[in-house]
Amino acid sequence: MISLRRFAALSLALALVSIGRPGLAGQATNFTLRSLKGDFIRLSDYKDKVVYLAFWATWCKPCLTELKHLERFYKKYQRNGLVVLGISIDTPETRARVRTVVGRYKLTFPVAIDSESQVVNLYNKKRALPFSALFRKNQLHSKRTAFQVGDLPQIESEIRKALGL
Repeated sequence: MISLRRFAALSLALALVSIGRPGLAGQATNFTLRSLKGDFIRLSDYKDKVVYLAFWATWCKPCLTELKHLERFYKKYQRNGLVVLGISIDTPETRARVRTVVGRYKLTFPVAIDSESQVVNLYNKKRALPFSALFRKNQLHSKRTAFQVGDLPQIESEIRKALGL
């Protein structure tokens, strides 16, 4: 038989674990950013979709390589419910280059600059680059730090799995 004190301590511990840290486990934490096109991007607008959040910067060469491939995945799986959101964490010194990169790589998915670190503080506090988080129906499905071209089959597999394909 468990004592009342142990039961209370265990209940509190379980409650703290289930709450988790925002944006790192469980349910997605909503945010609002303005895209480069001027639209508002709200994670909650895509709650029934598969969302691939891609954190990147103009000076990060692996990020730029990943963006090209994410555009291909976006075009391939958009009709199946995939949403790719590019979140630039460029600083004021390099922010002007974001539009150039988007144009050079002909990115058609929404891109925003996280100028106040709102989203990066939710999902990528270490500011690792590239960094991605994949959500399915508003739940964290997987996350990834770093990128190499050899990762593409695994990334596509994760996207297909999240889409139920």
